[in-house]
Amino acid sequence: MFGKWKAPCRAIVFVCLFGAVTANASTINFFSALALGNLPESVIVNGITVSGWDVSKTMSTQWSSNVILNNRSQGADDRGLGVCTNPLNCPTINNGNINEIDNNGSTFEVIRLDFGAITAVAAIGLSSLDSGPKDGFAIFGSNVALPDLSTLTPLAQGTNQSVNQVDPNITINQSFRYFFVAPKDRGPNSSNSDFLLASVSTVPEPTTYATIGIGILALISLSRMTTRRRNNSERAIVNVIPE
Repeated sequence: MFGKWKAPCRAIVFVCLFGAVTANASTINFFSALALGNLPESVIVNGITVSGWDVSKTMSTQWSSNVILNNRSQGADDRGLGVCTNPLNCPTINNGNINEIDNNGSTFEVIRLDFGAITAVAAIGLSSLDSGPKDGFAIFGSNVALPDLSTLTPLAQGTNQSVNQVDPNITINQSFRYFFVAPKDRGPNSSNSDFLLASVSTVPEPTTYATIGIGILALISLSRMTTRRRNNSERAIVNVIPE
């Protein structure tokens, strides 16, 4: 009896294994996915719009896009995207807060990830955090394009000292359309925060699992139809054989 279900069972196992693979997080490493050096203020990678911003420290709803992005890969602890507030004074490579996510006098820099729709983000990778308890990172999520970050609770924040590494992979596991990477301290007197956005990892949409279920049902239905046709053919052959 199991024999007639052997083929569909194998197919179901294949679909389930494929579903398990697609259910894994998908990671984009910006330092390898984008050209190195100075980039425009906004770029698109794998359908995600990545943009740099300046935000006023005293008027937290005042956002400016008069910046450029910088992408570099100079080592395991120095790779990813930063922001240049002054596009005319942005070295293509080398360390320093000029081309990293930084506090800049009256403003602080932000990189925004726009997924185009509410998306589940598993983790965000950072790089080149300053050593010690200096100003560090803060990651926010929102469905508003330019929110007042001072009213939002960070999804994650810390320093090199708190994460105990200069290139941490920060667990997020939250769903929003927009994710923002900014300095941890963003007040008028804050400074010394400079680091890079290295990567983002997303998880599959629930429709992935629905598709897997539909596929399994379709395979079972197809198998039953094939079995019925085979049985009908066998009966027809028996009926035409003379006694």
